[in-house]
Amino acid sequence: LKENIVDANSQWNDIKAVQVRNFNFKDDSSTKLLGVVAQEIESVSAGLVTDIPDKDPTTNEDLGTVTKTVKYSVLYMKAIKALQEAMARIETLESKVATLEGS
Repeated sequence: LKENIVDANSQWNDIKAVQVRNFNFKDDSSTKLLGVVAQEIESVSAGLVTDIPDKDPTTNEDLGTVTKTVKYSVLYMKAIKALQEAMARIETLESKVATLEGS
């Protein structure tokens, strides 16, 4: 089902720039959450954010405002790629340390 499969570019800098936050939603101050703020993520990687038009729950009319949402599935894939990069860097450093300790 897939074609044109190539390795993804480095995600190191994007993931490094992501700020993970503790927060709560205004309508539920008792529930503390861990996550990201869409407006902050948008400045790192605009493709990770989608604008969803706000609608009146009763009439379904467009209210003329939007709520920003994060595409977490894409963020997770970026994080996996950055983790793979970090693992490769660690393995390289471990090899260098082993070489230095052996000499």
